[in-house]
Amino acid sequence: MDTKQNKRVNLFIEVEILEVLDAFAKMNNRSRTYLINELLRPTLPSLINLLKVSDDLKAMSDVDRLTALSKLTQTSEKLAGISRSMPDHIEGITK
Repeated sequence: MDTKQNKRVNLFIEVEILEVLDAFAKMNNRSRTYLINELLRPTLPSLINLLKVSDDLKAMSDVDRLTALSKLTQTSEKLAGISRSMPDHIEGITK
């Protein structure tokens, strides 16, 4: 039995995105909720670390804060690159 707590949320998603999510979930015989959780779950450790760094920034010296912000910028650029490369990766595995 799954012991993870769940919380119901209402959100607005563009119709095109929702249609694709629903079609992909149906193709895999999964629910929309399952699919969204599976797409987001791999990003949780990084997001948690980013939140921690954000909290830590408040207590840092100016020099340490600049170093941390530089690392955050690099991480942000890396994550953006991964997000941007997903379509090419998906296209590559579907050909």
